[in-house]
Amino acid sequence: MKRAYGFTVALLLLVLLPTWVGAQDVQSYVNKGIENSQAGRYEQAIKDFDQALKLKPQDPALITYKGVVYYAKGNNSQAMQLFEEALKLNPSFARAYYQRGMIYLNTEKYDQALADITKAKALGYGVDPDFIAMIKRKMGDQR
Repeated sequence: MKRAYGFTVALLLLVLLPTWVGAQDVQSYVNKGIENSQAGRYEQAIKDFDQALKLKPQDPALITYKGVVYYAKGNNSQAMQLFEEALKLNPSFARAYYQRGMIYLNTEKYDQALADITKAKALGYGVDPDFIAMIKRKMGDQR
C-alpha cells in the first residue's frame, strides 16, 4: 500500500511539476518585462515577453503586454498588430480592446476609440465613465 502511494505521488510530481515550473518561469519573465518596461528598457522588456511567449505562445495577455511595450516605444503599428492578434485568440479579452482603443484615441480616430473602450468596459475592464464622456466630447469637437 505504501509503495503504491509513493508511486502515485511520484507520478503526480512528474506530471504536475513541469507545468508548475513553467508557470513560475512565465510569471518571472512577465515580472521582468513589466519592470524593464517601467524603467524604459523597452528592448529588454520585449525580450522578456518573448521568453514568456515561448512558454505560452497562445496567451492573449502576454501578447497584449508585448503590445503595450511597443505602444510605449511609439510603435503604434506593431502594437496594433499585437492587440489584434490577442483579440483573434480571445475575442473577449477586454484589455486588448482597451489598449487598441488608446491607440485610436491618440491618433484621433475617436469613433474607433469609443467603440473599443466601450467594448472593454462592457467586458469588465475598469474604464471610468468620465473617460468615455471625454472621448464623446472629442468626437463632437472633431465634427
